Amino acid sequence: METIKIKALLEHIIFQNEQTHYVVGSFSETETYHYFVAAGTLMDPLEDQEYELAGQYTNHPKYGLQFQIQNAIKMLPKFKDSIIRFLSSADFPTIGTKTAQLIYDTLGEDCLDIIKESPERLDEVPGLNKKKKQILRDGIQAFDQHSDFFYQCMEYGLDQNKILLLEQNYADPQKVLQEDCFRPYYEIYGFGYRSALKLANGLQLQPTDRRRFDAFIYETLRQLTMASGNTFIHFVTLANQCSAYSTQVLEESLERLKNISNFELVEDRIYVFGLYQEEKEIARLLKEHQFPVETIQEQDLSHELDQVEFRFGITYDTQQKNAIETFFKSSISLLNGGPGTGKTTTVKAILELIRTFYANANIQLCAPTGRASKRLSDLSYGDSKTIHSLLKWNKEDNTFGKNEDELLDIDFLIVDEFSMVDTHLFCSLLKALPCKTRILLIGDEDQLESVGPGKVFQDLIETKIFPITHLEKIFRQKNGSGIVTLAREIRKEEACHYQDGVSFVEKETIDILPELQKITADLDVDRFQVLSCMYKGSIGIDAINQTLQEQFNPFDSEKHEIKVGTTIFREEDKVMLLKNLPEEDVYNGDIGSIIEIKSGKNEKCISVDFGNRIVDFTTDFLYYLKHAYCISVHKSQGSEYDTVIVVVDRTNIHMLNKRLLYTAISRAKKCLYILGQKFVFEKQIRLKERRIRQTTLQAQILDIQKTKNS
Repeated sequence: METIKIKALLEHIIFQNEQTHYVVGSFSETETYHYFVAAGTLMDPLEDQEYELAGQYTNHPKYGLQFQIQNAIKMLPKFKDSIIRFLSSADFPTIGTKTAQLIYDTLGEDCLDIIKESPERLDEVPGLNKKKKQILRDGIQAFDQHSDFFYQCMEYGLDQNKILLLEQNYADPQKVLQEDCFRPYYEIYGFGYRSALKLANGLQLQPTDRRRFDAFIYETLRQLTMASGNTFIHFVTLANQCSAYSTQVLEESLERLKNISNFELVEDRIYVFGLYQEEKEIARLLKEHQFPVETIQEQDLSHELDQVEFRFGITYDTQQKNAIETFFKSSISLLNGGPGTGKTTTVKAILELIRTFYANANIQLCAPTGRASKRLSDLSYGDSKTIHSLLKWNKEDNTFGKNEDELLDIDFLIVDEFSMVDTHLFCSLLKALPCKTRILLIGDEDQLESVGPGKVFQDLIETKIFPITHLEKIFRQKNGSGIVTLAREIRKEEACHYQDGVSFVEKETIDILPELQKITADLDVDRFQVLSCMYKGSIGIDAINQTLQEQFNPFDSEKHEIKVGTTIFREEDKVMLLKNLPEEDVYNGDIGSIIEIKSGKNEKCISVDFGNRIVDFTTDFLYYLKHAYCISVHKSQGSEYDTVIVVVDRTNIHMLNKRLLYTAISRAKKCLYILGQKFVFEKQIRLKERRIRQTTLQAQILDIQKTKNS
């Protein structure tokens, strides 16, 4: 869609978010006086201020025709009333309305341009002293300087949001960039390496400048950290990655990078993202949450547990009872177990007993993903939130509204799917908890680790500091009992059996897609989920999605659709959200259905029903949405589906390992199909991870425990 430019006066601010600078305003075109509504980013919006707006007209599904602002440049006022208001504003102290009127009457309608280009003509205005003339010159010059900086950054290739970040974070961004154009990359969330390179190129920073090299090394460390999941990178790993440079050159760069706040160099270990301090903080805060708890008499606990068993028709086994007793004896406890081992029913009893013994206590359930949180809430009859929602996450600057300065009011916290929680998120959660909060962390140590750096659950278990119960007995005896049996066999590296809800369908690569269509032909699209581990290729996630879209939601002249690149989104398509949208209360990994598509000349909108709410997407569809007939194993973590089909093929053998396949098959509740070659599956489930994540959290926890106890 072509970008158009409009000169317009901001007549009235309809809505303004002072934190994000998002504004909805009523504007009138300068030349035609045509009134319209525009929405977008405006720094310090002023009514009666003229702007040059760049963007497009779109038809918002709720609010009708709007101009979507991409860029907005303040312009000097051109009309009498706005000129007088401008000159008598707070930007020109001591210049009141009468003086502004006098300036206009003396110098005419071009008075602002005259002052800007020939400030000596202020001598013509009667009654202006030297101080007021200087205020007028400085005010107009400052107004113009802002625009020059904006235009300059635009010429360098930065978009308006990046320029806005610079202006929000620095009192004098131009000076900062002159001193070191890579500072924003190190200091501002959302200002990436590529944006910093655009600044460096625009400012003609020499290719040999060491600041360029330092930023390259820092970016290399960031990429290595995210790719490996380690919380630190060994110097030798960096040296191997940057083999074109000598050890001395790398050491000198690391020495300079020590001045960056989120960077730590400890012996031969290099930490970025602030992970060193976060591991230390986790260790410290866990120690603070270890405290003596109020004792409940054993016979009282046993009696009330009997009542719970009677109410719910549940009989708890010895391990589950041990988990319940451990929870009520401890300020922090862990519960570990595979699928079907009764973790959720154990939580149900714990919740009932908390309500019995601590009637006024504030209880909070949470999980890393929206789907995991909803499942926890449904199964345990308790209120649950995502961790990001609980902490009031602000996606604009990646900060949390709840923190050490604004604590949560929680007496008991229960976190499910804890193996998905990374170092940064756990540190943020602990910071927001009062010292009085008692904590239960529930997970499955054999599942995939978190997407972000760290292996927190595994580290906590291996310290042997915190009381833990391992649930092993399988309770799921009806439909799908073979699924939990297979999961246990994988964990214990025993011979695999495919029965009681589990089917292994052996097919060669070329036959997998046709067989997949046969398996799913009579299934409800909302009741099954295909899982794979690779996006590209003839049987990758993208190809499977295209095939199943043609099967379940083929072209229909009655359905609207929109083509984005090679992807076609169609009404009634099953789609997944790829980004967290906390303001809409939907999160990365949530699955929904497209209920409406509008695709006219001036409007494009995809409306998706995520079950709990409908969200409209008007731009960047591929950035936010992906077809979800088939999804990656990582995206499925924290969710369960009635029927799961796992694709296991020799073409993606290099991506398959025990932890990934265990996670995939344990997503199924009632029926599991493994589609591919059995020898590949049975070989790869014996394949332990080649790279065990490297962290220092265990060492930090053990160290602070010794320090506190000595």
